[in-house]
Amino acid sequence: MKYIKSIAVAVMTTCVLAACATPANNRESNLVTSPSRTGAQPEFSLLTNEGVQQIKDSRRARFDLRDLTLTNEEAGVPPESTGEVIIGNPGDPDIDLTLVGPNGEVTISTQTIWFTHLYEDTFTEIVFWRSFDTPEGAQQELAQANPRWGIRPSKVETWTGIAKDAGDEKEKWSLGSGIGPTGLIVDMNASTKNGIQVFHYIVDLDPRNYNPVNLENIRTTGIGKRVVE
Repeated sequence: MKYIKSIAVAVMTTCVLAACATPANNRESNLVTSPSRTGAQPEFSLLTNEGVQQIKDSRRARFDLRDLTLTNEEAGVPPESTGEVIIGNPGDPDIDLTLVGPNGEVTISTQTIWFTHLYEDTFTEIVFWRSFDTPEGAQQELAQANPRWGIRPSKVETWTGIAKDAGDEKEKWSLGSGIGPTGLIVDMNASTKNGIQVFHYIVDLDPRNYNPVNLENIRTTGIGKRVVE
């Protein structure tokens, strides 16, 4: 096996940044709670045509990632499918996205959610973006990077300096990987242009990356490795 970085940053990032003139409503919902494993669970979302439309209509999406996977079967799509699913566009009303991890759950508002495939049978990543048109809004988001996603404070401090010095110029930087209270691995990237800061999050859904060595490396260095056979 060889190790490579995530491929989800590529095409969609350019599309989202180009359309980011209308920032998100910046509405916060960052409570992390422990998921109940007994009793009734709220319905989880599907990625069928009907399920996607329901998400668009309700502006809510909820996914069960407690086993660190989102299989095609769980999402309601054919087993052989490797198609990506994109819900929403920059400038649309916010969607409340709930990620139920092995240790807890978090709800976050976003305008665009992208589900990627590398293999048949299962999705590989959930990608979403949040944008802010004021330094104050961006700083509130950055203040939650460690408690919500486990991103190292030193990475946040470095990006804060980059964004401050950028002015209206375009800058991009990776804040690395983290493991938050949900137990999910999340990569965080940032960009700024014309005073608008955009934060790009990638939720890792490959259970092989949750091995003890990689988890410890993420916790101590903020750097993770992706396994691809």
